[in-house]
Amino acid sequence: MAYDPNNVFAKILRGEIPCKKVLETEHALAFHDINPLAPLHVLVIPKGAYVSMADFSANAPAEEIAGFVRAVGETARMLGAEAEGYRVLSNVGLNGGQEVPHLHVHVFAGRPLGPMLAGRV
Repeated sequence: MAYDPNNVFAKILRGEIPCKKVLETEHALAFHDINPLAPLHVLVIPKGAYVSMADFSANAPAEEIAGFVRAVGETARMLGAEAEGYRVLSNVGLNGGQEVPHLHVHVFAGRPLGPMLAGRV
C-alpha cells in the first residue's frame, strides 16, 4: 500500500478536515474516532507520512518513533484509561484490516474489551 497524501488523516493533519483533538505534540496528533467502537476510542497518528507501523518502524528517525510512542501513552494517561486498562491496536495491510494508508493507533477503553480476535482460529 503506497502513501496517499490525500488520505483522511493527512487532511486532518493539514486542517482540511476538523477533528476532536485530545493531544498534539511535535510528532503526533490524537483525536476521538468519529465511529467509536468503545466508550473511549481515540486515534493517534504520526505527523509524518508513514503508511503503516511497518513503514514507520523501518523509516522514521528514532526521535520521531519515541515521540509517537510517548504520545500514545500520554493520550491514555490524559483520558484516565490507565486505572482500568486499555487496548492499543494498529492494523497493517489488507489482511490486518488497515483501511487508511496512514499509520494510526487506536486506543480503546471504558469497558471490558473481550478477546483479542473475534473468531479465533
